[in-house]
Amino acid sequence: MSIALVPASRARSRVKVGLFGLLGLATVFVLYMKNSRIADPTSEIAQHFAPVMGYLAAHAFFGMLALLLGVFQFSSRLRARYLKVHRSLGYAYVASVFISAPFAVPVAMKTGTPSLTAASCVQSLGWMVTTAIALFCVKRGNIVQHRRWMIRSYPFAMIFTVARLLIPIPPIFRLGMTGIEMVVWVTIAMAGFLPSIFLDWRAITERPAEA
Repeated sequence: MSIALVPASRARSRVKVGLFGLLGLATVFVLYMKNSRIADPTSEIAQHFAPVMGYLAAHAFFGMLALLLGVFQFSSRLRARYLKVHRSLGYAYVASVFISAPFAVPVAMKTGTPSLTAASCVQSLGWMVTTAIALFCVKRGNIVQHRRWMIRSYPFAMIFTVARLLIPIPPIFRLGMTGIEMVVWVTIAMAGFLPSIFLDWRAITERPAEA
């Protein structure tokens, strides 16, 4: 049985590395395409965010830190070999979430529509609540639920990348602000329920034992 488990474990590890690698490349791509001129005060994006540049800097820095640190939290090898490092990175992830998420709200209030402000509030709350539950579980020694809630937490960080990949799609882009609002709300909804489907897929699809 152990011989059969090793290839399966390695296959899952390769899939995990591939998925996070694609996420990393996509994040770098959207950062360059969307935010490369943020430091240029004459650029349109810099002028748009000028009233909230301080809030945006804190939100973006700690948000990107959480996005990066979350990847290492899902490393089984790191967790098994360097538990103290895993824990330290986990606390840094939690701190980053609780700094980044609230700062998103004033940024949206001053630069977005009421719908985007509401979406920012929902996303920030969802990100903080799922992260807080993951922290609560690990503090109580409930490692299984800790992992499950971390899987629920990280997709809220991924919204940054996924939304910016979807918005430039021509049919969406042509809708203007309406398209942006649609994408943001859809990605928040996906972050909210898709992890639960993923976590419980085996229980959902298995046939119940006959009495």
